Amino acid sequence: MKLLIVDDERIARSELKFLIKEENSSIELFEADSVESALCILKNVELDGAFIDMQLPDGMGLEIGRYIDETLTRRIPIVFATAYDQYALDAFSVSAIDYVVKPFRKEDIQRSLNRISKIQPKVNVPMCPTDKLTVSTHEKVVVLNIQEIAFITAFDKHSIVYTLKGEYTTHLSLDKLEERLQNCGFMRVQRSYIVNLNMINEFVPWFNNTYGMKLMGFNTKIIPISRNKVAQLKSLFEF
Repeated sequence: MKLLIVDDERIARSELKFLIKEENSSIELFEADSVESALCILKNVELDGAFIDMQLPDGMGLEIGRYIDETLTRRIPIVFATAYDQYALDAFSVSAIDYVVKPFRKEDIQRSLNRISKIQPKVNVPMCPTDKLTVSTHEKVVVLNIQEIAFITAFDKHSIVYTLKGEYTTHLSLDKLEERLQNCGFMRVQRSYIVNLNMINEFVPWFNNTYGMKLMGFNTKIIPISRNKVAQLKSLFEF
């Protein structure tokens, strides 16, 4: 496996290299300290994933993420590894599979590497039927980027869409939303909940030997997981 580390701080790169090599010494690592040097490597090396800092001397890590999404013929999984947790929402506007905050923890890097190893780089063939979802609120029509959505729950005959920016009501049923969001990184983890898998922050023990989950930005809320979805999530996240 070949991974790219992008960070302008040499100490941060060394720390990340150590944690990655401790997990898997066979991984080949490439280093960049700027947007320009990262793009140079991406143009010349066939990689399997990237750990990218958000703030760089000549721009933002998101620029690298957009290059991977929009230009590479072989899309690779991205982990944003940064000191700034306020960019988490922006990170998932590109193909980020994880977001880890400095100082790095061993368990966070293990999780990120597990996710990278499960994803084979793909040719940029659009799989998700749409990257937008239209919802209405207070006589307004709002167009959401689906990667801003944390979870959706049923309410009466409607559904409520929760994002880090707020919550919105839509007339669409969960069945219809599940169909619309298939292949977009979402899962119906329980009869009344659809979640963005990239927003999962923690799994917690739940009633009757099952599990619940906490999502990024919603750590006070535990979303229950149906028994028939636990095995699928355990395989996906290796817990």
